[in-house]
Amino acid sequence: MKSAKEIETLKINENDTFVVVSNTALGDTILSTPAIKSLKKSFPNNKIVAVLKSSYAPLFKNFKYIDEIIEYDGKYKNFFKAVIKLKKVKPKIIFIFHSNGPQDIQLSILSGSEYVLKHPTKTYLKKYLSFDFSKKQQHTIEDRLDLVRKIGGKVIDPTMEIGEIEDNPKFDKFKEYIGFQIGAADIYKMWPIDRFIELAKKLLENGEKIVIVGTQNESNLADEIIDKVKNKNIINMCGKTNIIELANLVNNLKMLITNDTGTMHLAVALKTPTISLFSPTSSEEIGPYQDLNIHEVIQEEGSFIQKLPKKDRDNSAMKLIEVDEAYKSYLNLKDKI
Repeated sequence: MKSAKEIETLKINENDTFVVVSNTALGDTILSTPAIKSLKKSFPNNKIVAVLKSSYAPLFKNFKYIDEIIEYDGKYKNFFKAVIKLKKVKPKIIFIFHSNGPQDIQLSILSGSEYVLKHPTKTYLKKYLSFDFSKKQQHTIEDRLDLVRKIGGKVIDPTMEIGEIEDNPKFDKFKEYIGFQIGAADIYKMWPIDRFIELAKKLLENGEKIVIVGTQNESNLADEIIDKVKNKNIINMCGKTNIIELANLVNNLKMLITNDTGTMHLAVALKTPTISLFSPTSSEEIGPYQDLNIHEVIQEEGSFIQKLPKKDRDNSAMKLIEVDEAYKSYLNLKDKI
């Protein structure tokens, strides 16, 4: 593994292969796309191999900034299969944009890559990295772009994007709908269901139609909203789409009202207007970072919840966001689009 001193004088040849690793959640994968785009735009003749989670790889099958995809979920079960695949591509540099540690660095070392770059980390394996980045107060997209800048990348594009998705006519009807993303990876990031119910009633009274999206595990929450609202113009699509179909649905929405989730980042990448709800997490670090004229962000100060052990966190921070505040954002966004 080559050192920080050597990376300062790094010379890149056209036959050098770059590997980008972003194989965790949907949102984190999409947040890596500006760095992937910037890498390809800065070094157009170099091959880029992406290590992606199988669940989200279909979104990038037709992504013009990636030349090859290796599917790996980040777990030890398929670790050595991934090592073998990586060794075959002979990486010059591995960029770890977002992955599970410590196996991400272990994977990179065993691949035979000359250089391994990762944004600020406290792992005991950081001594094997080619450069020790300092933590900055900036958007996570900029953290990943810093890795590209470090090797001399000059064409920096901070916008998120996914591969070309073929239109599916069965989702055309959702052009008349507002989407609700009611779930999140953690309960402390979820706006209370009773708030979604109250907001739904206001929107439906204003002549809107609503579609609720999320995972199969969130379908019962969607049913609860529908049961309380009692209106034919709200439907439950939780767990009823694969990842490509979800992209088609979100791409057609009038707007998406969403917790801090991967679906929010998908909407931003697709240029679908959003109202995003932040309290325990920071919108300045992981919120919309492009096309800000079509995105309304509601940010309350709820970081106190993250001081608790994860098992003790509830959605009390998200309760700081009032329904009237969300409805006002809806009115503002409706006037813009």
